Amino acid sequence: MLLSSSEITSRLISDLRLGLPIILYNTDQSVLVAAIETLYSEKLEKINQITNNLKFEIAITNRRAKVLKARIYNESVTRLAIKDQVDIELLQAIADPSRDLDYPFKGPFYSEREGNFEIAAVSISLCKKARLLPASILIKIPKSIKEKLVSSQISESDIRHLEFKNDNANFLPTLSTAQLPIKGYQNISLTVFREITDLTEHYAIVFGNPKITQPALTRVHSACFTGDLLGSEKCDCGEQFSVSMSKMKNEGNGILLYLNQEGRGIGLANKMRAYHLQNIGFDTVDANHRLGFEDDERDLEIAAKILKSLGVIKIKLMTNNPKKIEFLTNNGITVKERVPLIASMNPNNKDYLKTKAKKSGHIL
Repeated sequence: MLLSSSEITSRLISDLRLGLPIILYNTDQSVLVAAIETLYSEKLEKINQITNNLKFEIAITNRRAKVLKARIYNESVTRLAIKDQVDIELLQAIADPSRDLDYPFKGPFYSEREGNFEIAAVSISLCKKARLLPASILIKIPKSIKEKLVSSQISESDIRHLEFKNDNANFLPTLSTAQLPIKGYQNISLTVFREITDLTEHYAIVFGNPKITQPALTRVHSACFTGDLLGSEKCDCGEQFSVSMSKMKNEGNGILLYLNQEGRGIGLANKMRAYHLQNIGFDTVDANHRLGFEDDERDLEIAAKILKSLGVIKIKLMTNNPKKIEFLTNNGITVKERVPLIASMNPNNKDYLKTKAKKSGHIL
């Protein structure tokens, strides 16, 4: 059976998340790839045995390379040359900044200037989609080892066949929808959508019957386990979620999109790593950079696609983030009005809110 590009990509993401190595290749080379976060010592030893202890490289983002003071020669990714055998502890310390103080003398690192960077860049994209630390090991393998690994059910793919975005359909057919009465309001429907590439599910909570001809009051809300569920005071997410729900209940109409893009798209585990870094003095943006991520890794194109699937193209957007307006506008949604969504400041989120305003351009 022939697999589609999206299905192949999904399989590779799942394998990396499970801790399995994968094979990526192009016309020049075949490379065995493993995500450093899900590696452990026995697995690394087995990979070394299978590949006859071939030398390998480490792929990291340029953000992480700057932290490690490694030279950057490519706009997309940095490849660190590993000349001697390293243990799993050092590999994980290279990938995970929450361990920087445990391994302060990791360098110096030697970056590859020449060669093909495409496979390294794809490996980082796959790690990010898997919500793992964006760091992988790369081992160039000959045909004989590749055939042996493929016969052992290791997934392989030509990087040209991978697809991280599908312009035609980012979702499988709508999974399910049903009426869902909540406290204080009865006329609510919940619709579940699922991405093709990594099978992440997102939710559209629709209050009343928003008219297609009128701008619908809309909130694009990214999941925040710590704020929405636990009531964390480190952010303003939980309060923004509650205020949005209350306003839509009061008006009797509205659409709240709940996107499972925790921690601005880096996942809960990486968000906790970022919190650890914040606790020792880094702000929310710098913490993301030390992890190897950009300021914001969310894909807001998903929100536009969900709105269009609901028949909505004109909205009043509840947000303090001008970039959300820009993203939605660029993807075919007309934002007729920005509705401010101001949360209260407390000693625990004061610096966080100041950073959002200063570095991320939020209007507070």
